[in-house]
Formats: sequence, structure tokens, C-alpha cells
Amino acid sequence: MPFQAPADGVLLPPYRILDLTGPEGVFCGKLLADYGADVVKIEPPGGDAARQRPPFIGDQPGPERSSYFLFYNTNKKSVTLDLESSQGQDLFKKMVATADVVIESFPVGYMKSLGLEFDSLKTANPGLVMASITPFGQTGPWKDYKSSDLISLAASGFMQITGDPDGPPMRQGNEQSHFPGAQHAAAAIMAALFYRDMQDGGGQHIDVSMQEAMITYYTDAHPALAWMQRGENVTRVGPNSTLVIPLGVYPSSDGWISAGIITPREWENLSEWMYEITGSEEILNDDYKGGNQDRAPYNDFITALVIDFTTRFTSEELFHQGQERNLVFIPVNSVSDLLSDPQLEASNFWFEMDHTEAGTLKYPLGVFDSEEFSPVTRPAPHLGQDNEAIFGGELGLSESELTSLRSQGAI
Repeated sequence: MPFQAPADGVLLPPYRILDLTGPEGVFCGKLLADYGADVVKIEPPGGDAARQRPPFIGDQPGPERSSYFLFYNTNKKSVTLDLESSQGQDLFKKMVATADVVIESFPVGYMKSLGLEFDSLKTANPGLVMASITPFGQTGPWKDYKSSDLISLAASGFMQITGDPDGPPMRQGNEQSHFPGAQHAAAAIMAALFYRDMQDGGGQHIDVSMQEAMITYYTDAHPALAWMQRGENVTRVGPNSTLVIPLGVYPSSDGWISAGIITPREWENLSEWMYEITGSEEILNDDYKGGNQDRAPYNDFITALVIDFTTRFTSEELFHQGQERNLVFIPVNSVSDLLSDPQLEASNFWFEMDHTEAGTLKYPLGVFDSEEFSPVTRPAPHLGQDNEAIFGGELGLSESELTSLRSQGAI
């Protein structure tokens, strides 16, 4: 598709992106759609499996009521297409001919079995960018292995650094392994389009391994570097730290508070505050004043003193009084806390969208916002709502042809 400048108020040109992804890559299409790309969700005639994924709005199951689908498919269009039928494959190839990008997360080799792999598609569209998001990439001894969120977290090593020191490796909440691969794919797609459109390059196939993408999300000193230097695995530390003391999550009278004490001045402020409240002179012990590593031998005892202190306050009291003392205290927010968070409200993080069946829903706007640009805000599409506009209006199929394709189950 010839390059078009972005419309006013959005970041991306209206690149036509064909989204074939499942849960491993659906966030990639959402990111690009929210920033202005023309993303078409291609679903099987019965609908994407995510439409049947709970929870449902009002606890009423239905293809237009899945909270999961409604969130991950904002600003997308929807067409239905049976890629395993010859008619569906022909229609898909016609769509590809004028598209900019194809995103898919099928098992390695599936697209080739349909005659829809990159090498075949690029003959009709040399400028096509295709991103494949798979558990272990398109090559290597594990490329055909099945996977899940749990397997991705284990294979990436993330479970090794998550959990309590004396407990087993733990998975993270929700499906965290789905995000790094999707975000890497979105960034790579934009880079590939820049190369194609701004540097007179061609299209290309982007191979995203979820295992590899997850490994890049390690923070602080990368465990691989620690292994190469010391031959040791990074130790699981649970909710607290063994390097900064105290640093972690502590109970309050009504929830949980996170706190981190790094500098000698912060320790002085905290210890004096704890003494004022508890009357325990132990917290003023000179052995604790030198620095974090001086406190390390006393970590368990200091933790007990901190818990005795924090449980005397609510989380909000600790937050505000701690801030007054230049201490980093912040409540551990629940979802209801986030929805009423004054900081998020001031930054216009939440906004409402109306869906004709699901009603008015509150969405996170996204991390990028400015006076000049804002993410697009259209609700997730109804199943096949754009069939006529795309198959009829764009590809020129007549109503009788569409009716025939429906009767054959091709759309």
C-alpha cells in the first residue's frame, strides 16, 4: 500500500495490518491499532476463541461480551474467513496484495501448509512485512514444541528468579509471557515499515521468539551476567530484597505497603520515626547505621521491627507521612484503588467507551499521551462487522458472491 501520512491526532499512518494472532500476539495488533494503524482482525467464521473467554460482561456469555476480547481488540475491524478453505485462502491473498503487514502466531509450519507463508505472500506483495510470534521462533530444535504461559516463564528463566528463597520457582500473575513478544513484534514492525518506506527497502519476515523476548525483560543486573562472573544463579528473594534493607512489601493495618530504604539519610529518617511510634531503642542501634550491607546480617530482625511499625498505620497514612519524611512508601494498589487513583485520574489514564452490546466500559488509555497525539478510541468490533465493507467494498465481491461464501462456510 502506498505510504500515507498519519491523520491528525494519531501517531501512525493508516497501515493496513491483517491480524491473525491468538493470545500470544493479540496485544501487538492492539498497540498498533490504538496508535492509528488500520488493523483488521481475521477470525474464523465461528469467531475468535477469545470471544468465548470469561469473564463476561454482566456474567452473560456471548461473542460480544468477553472482557478479554473487548480489551485486546479495541480500534480493530473484524472479518470472518476460513483460512483452511480454498475460497478463504484466495480472499486472504487478495487482502494481502494491498496490505502492509501480516501478524500471526500459529505453530511453525501452519501457514506454509496453507500456502500462505511469507515466501508465497511476498511474490504478490514485495513490500509486505510479516511478523510471526511463536514460543521458540522459526528455527532450532524446539521450534515445533507446544507451549503455554507457564512453559514460556520456565523456559525463559523468569520462574527461577520469582518466589521465596526456600520455596519453588513461581510463575507470575496473569499471562505475563504474552506481552514481551507482542511488544517486540510491534516495535520491529514499525522499524521494518520505516526501512521500507523511508529507506527504499523491501518487505521482510520478522521472527519473534517468546522465550527470547521474555529473557530481555530481566531487570537490574542480568542473571546471565551474574552467572558468567560468579557461576551462581540469582537467588529468589520473595517480596523483599537481600541487597537493600529494608526493601519490600509489609503489612499495614488495612492492606500492604511497599517501602525501600537505600541511603543513610533515609535510614536515619525511618529509624527515628519508628522509635517515635514504637519506643523501641533497638532500631537506633549503631550497627544498623553504616549502610545496607551493614544491616544485612540483621535482616530478619529488622524486618520484624518494620512489621511491628507498619501494622500500626493504614497504607494511606504510611504513604503520606512517609512522603513527608522523604521516604519511599507507596500502597500496594488493588484494582479498585487503581480506578480511583488520583494520579491516574489527573493524567487521564482511564477513559470510557460505549459498546453497543457490552455497554459503557472503562479502559486504560495507554502510556503514550500528549496534547498533539492520543490513542484512537473505538470499541472492539462485532464479529464480522466489516465483511461487507472489505470483501464487497474493497475487493469488489457482489452480494450474491458473499451469500455463496457464507453458505459454504468460507466467511
